[in-house]
Amino acid sequence: MKKGSHRATFAWAVLLLAGAAPAADHLPAAAKPDAPSGAEVGANPLSVTLERKLRLVKLQLAQSPAAQRIRQSNNTQAKRKLADAQAHYAKAQAEAHAGRPETALQLLDESLRQIVSASSLVPDVAQQTAQERSRNTDLREAIHTFQTLHKNLSSRMATRKGQAATVAAEIGQIDAMVDKADALVASGNQYEANVVLNAAYKIVVSTLNKMLAAETIVYGLKFDSPTDEFRHELARNRSYEELIPIALVQLNSTRESATLAERYVQQSRDLRAAAQKQASGGDHPAAMKTLQLATNHLQRSLRIAGLVVPQSPESMP
Repeated sequence: MKKGSHRATFAWAVLLLAGAAPAADHLPAAAKPDAPSGAEVGANPLSVTLERKLRLVKLQLAQSPAAQRIRQSNNTQAKRKLADAQAHYAKAQAEAHAGRPETALQLLDESLRQIVSASSLVPDVAQQTAQERSRNTDLREAIHTFQTLHKNLSSRMATRKGQAATVAAEIGQIDAMVDKADALVASGNQYEANVVLNAAYKIVVSTLNKMLAAETIVYGLKFDSPTDEFRHELARNRSYEELIPIALVQLNSTRESATLAERYVQQSRDLRAAAQKQASGGDHPAAMKTLQLATNHLQRSLRIAGLVVPQSPESMP
């Protein structure tokens, strides 16, 4: 494919992504970018590209849903951009007729950019509503998951009384914000509901950081037997592992960070399996040390994901 044809295909893709172009299957055959007609076979590639793009831009200006939304809107800036797009198209026609295809193609590219820019100022209401609804669902799922993890961590780890009261108050605040978001959705204000949920989500992450940072190591607790102590630490280890994949996704960790975090998770699993074998053999002191090291690997993984997690003193060199 020639360079000009690449530009035409790219411009078409941009329009589709911006919601400014109808699906290709609903276009006349002449407007599809890569469907050569019989007259085009053997023709100059630059002329073919120019002819296709002239038809494409003309169609966008005359019939696209984006152009119709802009004309029916009260957005002066969007209308001005659409007018600029129309002017660039007219100039492109003149340049094409004058035998200057490269200049004509540049003008058509600028016309397409103006159409896309104008379209972004007058978004499709239905599409925007669907996006807000999807965002709402994602935020709710993230908050619910972290709330569940809060409960697990609260029941499995001892926290200082001061931090426990603060965490309880913040969880109550999160619940109230979710209720407020529900009321906003019920009144049809999806966007404001998402603003509230996004703020609640930030509190959830902050609260989780506080819980982990305020963790009191399990060995300050009293257990009836070495077996109970090992089971408690094993549950704590698994709580951390449950949190890692969610933290990696929700905190937008980089691919490199996710790879390193997963490496620590796998090392923790191997150590945990070794610890369970040691515990099964009755060597609980050795099993506890091995499991401490496994948990320390998970804490490192969470720090990589973006959560502030203290390293267990017993596992530090």
